[in-house]
Amino acid sequence: MSTLSLLLDPFLSLLYPPRCLLCRTLGAACLCDACARQIAPVPESLCARCGLGLSPEGGGCHHCALRRPAFDRARAMGAYEGVLRAAVHQFKYRDRPQMAEPLGLLLADHARAQSVALHDLRFDALLPVPMHPIRRRLRGYNQSERLARVLARDLGLPLEVKSLIRTRATRPQVGLTGDARRHNLRGAFAVPRPAKVAGRTLLLVDDVVTTGSTLSECAAILKAAGAKAVYALTLAAG
Repeated sequence: MSTLSLLLDPFLSLLYPPRCLLCRTLGAACLCDACARQIAPVPESLCARCGLGLSPEGGGCHHCALRRPAFDRARAMGAYEGVLRAAVHQFKYRDRPQMAEPLGLLLADHARAQSVALHDLRFDALLPVPMHPIRRRLRGYNQSERLARVLARDLGLPLEVKSLIRTRATRPQVGLTGDARRHNLRGAFAVPRPAKVAGRTLLLVDDVVTTGSTLSECAAILKAAGAKAVYALTLAAG
């Protein structure tokens, strides 16, 4: 931090005191404790593999029944609704990259406290789901990478941001059916240096999982390049 920043920061804090971006409470950096406590957990009845909710009618997981995902297991911190949905929207669409810090720390705490069904694993590296360079320039940052940096730092895991890249710009996944999502992502990812992932157990990080198509496509590419196993962790599911 520069000397000028050290001098100006106290005055700027007085003029523009930190507020929770969701409820506007003073004194909170981006996300206050009260809002964080309102994050709804994922349903208790979820698929052991993909981490998504099971069908209320029974019969197992319809996501995995349609197409078995390429990743070994996936888990999310909370349901994509209410406070968490609002926080992700601020982070992703409202130019609030600073949301990565509180959300990443919450995700790290969740990973440690709940073990997210990954407790018996030793990860060799953590990888964010990549964004195409054009979309990254338009947004200014890759929210999954920002989240992954905080998570990797807090969990003490190596971070690989160049081992998985996006080679083709795709349509936004929002609103697409499962089949359309899979078709949209076909050929969109690549591993430029297979030796960086070969024989390794990897943890993918993304903001939201809806059907698991993006995580599955990434995992398939990583495994084709020689990865031993690929697991996934997201902020939200739904």
